[in-house]
Amino acid sequence: MTTVAPITLPAIPTTRTLANLFVGGYVALMAWEIWSRTLTVWIVGGPLEPPGLVLSLVNRFLGTDYAQSNAIAWANATAAHYVLGIVGYPILYYVISRSVRNWDALLDAAVWLIFTAFVGWSLKSGSYTPWFGWFWLLVTLVTATRFVNPSRRLRECLSFGSFTWFNALGIFAPIAGLPFLLMEWGGVLSFMSWTGHILFGFLAAFVFEKRETGEMG
Repeated sequence: MTTVAPITLPAIPTTRTLANLFVGGYVALMAWEIWSRTLTVWIVGGPLEPPGLVLSLVNRFLGTDYAQSNAIAWANATAAHYVLGIVGYPILYYVISRSVRNWDALLDAAVWLIFTAFVGWSLKSGSYTPWFGWFWLLVTLVTATRFVNPSRRLRECLSFGSFTWFNALGIFAPIAGLPFLLMEWGGVLSFMSWTGHILFGFLAAFVFEKRETGEMG
């Protein structure tokens, strides 16, 4: 059984640690951009657009009506997306990983349980499609690798990637007035986002840890 230790504040990061975090974030964001703007287009016919989520949040909270066709608003939302990817998520990883014991197992359990409950609810409510089941199976299999993966670092990096997906589409998307995990839109876009976030979160954490320990120059 996973035990939860009291949360302790992490050490204030040094300049070197901050640099390593931001390098990890930059590498991860570039991988995300390739996935979202090229591979996703080839597979589903359109890109993933995090700036669109940012605009939806701004419109929701400020009562504005910025459209994606508004070039300045879109540029500002894109800049916010870059800052979040390069700075925000890496710092969040540092705080969580340095302050919460067994954080990776806790996040995996939370994401899997909530996603499983949602798929079960969709089955009961009649909104379920076979794709939901396949998606759930893939998430379950990837999450279950933690029980056979001997590398703690790899387990943690995968867990952080899964969390970034849930954070974006399971928390911020509904706040912005969008469907939970975007599953009402068929689930395919959510799956592409999940894959991209797994890639992003994994690389952000992995590159940081490798640089922090001196294993990567």
